[in-house]
Amino acid sequence: MKTQLPSLVTSDPVAGLALACRLAEQLQAHHEQARNLAARPGGMNYLLPPNISMEVVSSILFYAITAANNGWANAA
Repeated sequence: MKTQLPSLVTSDPVAGLALACRLAEQLQAHHEQARNLAARPGGMNYLLPPNISMEVVSSILFYAITAANNGWANAA
């Protein structure tokens, strides 16, 4: 699974939020694919952990993007 990761540097907070949402969607798709391929030892039907909501993933990614942009301190 090859994923091209974009730069986290954006021009303003709106672009940063859009990037966070796009990355969260990609991450959720990869996570769902991995959950479907998870082996269950001995044929047991172990409960899988619940999904993390898209909003939580997006907000964590937005925080990382904000940190990468120094809070857009230089944006006018």
